[in-house]
Amino acid sequence: MALIAVLLIVFCSGCGEKETPEPVADIPVGGEEGNLAPDFNLANLAGGTLQLSSLKGKAVIIDFWDTWCGPCRIALPHLNAISETYPDDLVVVGVAFARKGEAAVRTYVQNNHLTFPMVISDQDVINAFGGVRSIPTTFLIDKNGVIVKKWVGGHSRDVYENEVIKLLGS
Repeated sequence: MALIAVLLIVFCSGCGEKETPEPVADIPVGGEEGNLAPDFNLANLAGGTLQLSSLKGKAVIIDFWDTWCGPCRIALPHLNAISETYPDDLVVVGVAFARKGEAAVRTYVQNNHLTFPMVISDQDVINAFGGVRSIPTTFLIDKNGVIVKKWVGGHSRDVYENEVIKLLGS
């Protein structure tokens, strides 16, 4: 009888949603594949700030670039198209070095109809991502915040999108 009572209690308690803490990953933070992407909170050209950790749960592309960089100017439209193709699953964030100032970045973004979020970098963020030495440098980050791909230099839409498709599983 006692066994039946215990089984009834277990059965009737059901499998309701219970919050389970996320496992604490023993993954280093940094700018290499397999690292947790460093969090940042940077000025957003659209106003306010953008915090990378607020995007957890979505795939993210972080692209370090600047207005004077030829390969960046070639890559940005590809990233913009990808952001518009996967709006529910992927967020592209441009991280502008802004060596010619925020106004130059703002003008470039408007003139080139870039629709994804654009933030202005600082040296701490550049250092946290491994001291980005060449632009564009682009990171693909999974929904848990882990860098799964790092590209240095500009690439075709296919190169970026093939990795996004693999990550999203579609």
